[in-house]
Amino acid sequence: MVRSNSAAHNTATAVRWTVLTAVICIFFSGGFLWRVFNDCSTAFRQARGSILVAGLRGREPSASTRIYDSRGNELACAFVENRYPVEYDRISPNVIQGLVATEDKEFYTHSGVSLRGLFRALYVDLTTGARHGGSTITQQLARGLFLVPDQTLQRKLQEAFIAMEIERQFSKQEILEMYLNHIFFGQGAYGIEAAARTYFNGTTAAELSLAQAALLVGLPRNPSGYNPLTNPERCTTRRNVVLSMMREDGYITEDQYRQASSAPLGVDVVRPELEAQWDYFSEYVRQYLVARYGWSAVYEQGLEVYTTLDPDMQAAAVFAMDSVMALREPLWDPATGAYASDPGRLRYPSSWAYWQTVEDTTSRAPDYIQCAIVAIDPRTGYIRAMVGGRDFQDSEFNRAVQARRQPGSSFKPFVYAEAIEQGWSPGSVVLDQPVVVDLSPGQWRPRNYDGRFHGMVTLREAIARSYNVSAVRVGMAVGIEAVAARAAAMGIESSLPIVNSLPLGSCMVSPLEMAQAYIPFATGGMARDATGILRVVDRYGNVLESNEQPSQGIRVLSETGAWLMNNLLQSVVRAGTATGTRWYAGGAPYAGRDAGGKTGTTSDYADAWFIGFTPDLVASVWVGYDNHVVRMRLQSGRGEAGGDIAVPIWGRFMRRSFAGYDPAAAPEFPPAASGAVEYSIICRQSGFLANAQCGDKAVDEIFWAGTQPASYCPIHTGTSPFASDTTIPDFTQFDTGDVRGWPSR
Repeated sequence: MVRSNSAAHNTATAVRWTVLTAVICIFFSGGFLWRVFNDCSTAFRQARGSILVAGLRGREPSASTRIYDSRGNELACAFVENRYPVEYDRISPNVIQGLVATEDKEFYTHSGVSLRGLFRALYVDLTTGARHGGSTITQQLARGLFLVPDQTLQRKLQEAFIAMEIERQFSKQEILEMYLNHIFFGQGAYGIEAAARTYFNGTTAAELSLAQAALLVGLPRNPSGYNPLTNPERCTTRRNVVLSMMREDGYITEDQYRQASSAPLGVDVVRPELEAQWDYFSEYVRQYLVARYGWSAVYEQGLEVYTTLDPDMQAAAVFAMDSVMALREPLWDPATGAYASDPGRLRYPSSWAYWQTVEDTTSRAPDYIQCAIVAIDPRTGYIRAMVGGRDFQDSEFNRAVQARRQPGSSFKPFVYAEAIEQGWSPGSVVLDQPVVVDLSPGQWRPRNYDGRFHGMVTLREAIARSYNVSAVRVGMAVGIEAVAARAAAMGIESSLPIVNSLPLGSCMVSPLEMAQAYIPFATGGMARDATGILRVVDRYGNVLESNEQPSQGIRVLSETGAWLMNNLLQSVVRAGTATGTRWYAGGAPYAGRDAGGKTGTTSDYADAWFIGFTPDLVASVWVGYDNHVVRMRLQSGRGEAGGDIAVPIWGRFMRRSFAGYDPAAAPEFPPAASGAVEYSIICRQSGFLANAQCGDKAVDEIFWAGTQPASYCPIHTGTSPFASDTTIPDFTQFDTGDVRGWPSR
């Protein structure tokens, strides 16, 4: 009886423990299942939300913005991730087959998650101890696009649900396209196209050979471990594993396998962020793009930017700058650690050569002489060349665009343009005698560059010889406000002070502004905004901006007024302060193109300018030091004016740009309106009709029709008219025997 009771007690105890254990198991199992269910629900909702937010093509990976010159050559690229998005049909089949054979054999049959692949990976893990990923290509895409790389159950469930949602919304080809555009291949390359170009020096994804495709397919699992540069043996082994799996799945034959597996790696790595030669123009374009489209669009949205830059003209600009500067800088000898004495070179104790060998270029702005060049096609406004300094690596400050310097006498054409539009003519005379300008308080007495006064002079002589006093008198006569308004209409964007010294360039402008403002002189009076952008296209081929159909421009000068100014400015090049271009050496213009322009030099030689133009190119050249107080003086003591240092640069640039052009096919400047001008032989000293006593003072000049003088010269007395068969100097060649004595201002 006792034994029976004991057995019953033990049985009851066992039942209680069993029930308790079952309750506990049910409780924990319920909690676990509830957690799984809750995680599944959360993951599913987040997966749906992620896909829906992503839009039709999912979350697009960031892409590189590429900048091209006018011939389609890549200049530079801007990116956070170096990526070229590419469509499925532009990817080599070798890549697709290798990827599927290696990463997801059941890719074409599963719906985002492969249970067979999961169990196979688990088996490998348990039997070999090696980790073997069980994620499908779609799961890897889901993880890369939407998830953080943690190892929680919820993340795994989210990955599965997102993968299934991706499969529901996209085709297999679209999934492969997104995957191959997203993954990282090492060496800064994201996506198969960037990887192909990076590892095989410009090869596209469509051009990849079997061996090349297998190498790239094997990289994403461990880009650094399989790096062909640092671990070529491991990379070769990994490539051959991919080839072996492609052979096993029937994608390639045994012969193809043997041939590809024995091939050398053949990598030729090109890193865009290291190789791209950013320069002043490409940085100018980048800044424009960021300002207009935003940082994200430029660095992440893969814009294709086609610019107006002509590579030959750009090379010509760099050559012109470097060759002239090499002749002007103080000659530094690294062997002796000293400068050579040379009266024909600048005396400021620094040069580019010195800076490169001695100075710490990261400590401060370079102190050697600088230069800026901008060239624009006046017919379109296209920027064809831009040099913003001597060395972009030393200083990224773009002096062609960002610098604000006084233009000196190169501003005078705006004064004379206003005078011409008010009815003055090239043959009109102005008094070049001392003038006192009341500044309230104080007085200002402008002086000429040569320190002398020249009495009555024609507008042509005043601008060709760059007389300051004449320019001030004309400016005051036509109105300083009118001069400022005219300059602004023609293209000067900087604020202009309304002061009596404005005709002498007492304002701050950039070389780009000056080139832009000279366009109307070459186009018959039509102003155009300068642009470096030809076309901007987004990653889908949509054109965001296009200047391929140039603007007709805005008329800012009458066609006859522009022609008269053009004629005046040709005098500067033919027989004025810009004869150093030797554009008309031998009588005929170089390359059949007439040219005009104006030099400029500021006080004590701080800035030297020349802005010159032909019918198809306007080029602005500035030379000076970044430090405004440093003057351009030679060791001999003579200052360097615009005609000495800027004109030679312009001449070399233009000659190299037009070398080989057929003069017979050269464009011409637009003509004056029919019947709008007349010619008269006048005395350039008095401005009246020349008589027999005027002698060599008689010149053939141009006037607005109906404005030529009717009386004879009162200075050289006599009533006999100038004989029609007398040889007189051409109006563009006056005083040619005295040209060498003219100031090169």
